[in-house]
Amino acid sequence: MTPQASLRQVDHSAYIAAVRHHLETQDIATVDVRISVSPEGRREAVMRLVPDDSAPVGQVPLDVSVRWDEEYGWSLLARYDSAPPVPGSPVHKGLAVLPDPDDVATWVVVLLARPDVTPSREDGPYRDRSSADPAFEAQLAHYIAVH
Repeated sequence: MTPQASLRQVDHSAYIAAVRHHLETQDIATVDVRISVSPEGRREAVMRLVPDDSAPVGQVPLDVSVRWDEEYGWSLLARYDSAPPVPGSPVHKGLAVLPDPDDVATWVVVLLARPDVTPSREDGPYRDRSSADPAFEAQLAHYIAVH
């Protein structure tokens, strides 16, 4: 039995799809989307972002991705330099693991438009994935029901 099944965990792909939809309504394409469960049982996702020419973005990054996991929530990593590639530090959305998808999209737009005014909230983790959490599972199930 997988760790996910033993805790009766809800599939997180509908939540990630909802965030992806809201990003794309902001003219930010999502590519290379990976939705997975780690060997330790942590639900996670990562997707590369490609802002459209009409997206409200300041300096267009060479590479930008967002990452989600069920303990820390969302983070964004953008690389603006060209050569040599310098690894950056992710900016964490913080405060909650499952913010509304439109809130995540707005956060990404603001962060890409003004990276200098968006603080990183690194005060997580916000939940323990190994503990049963019926309220969290119900929140995830809501996205399956509306998807």
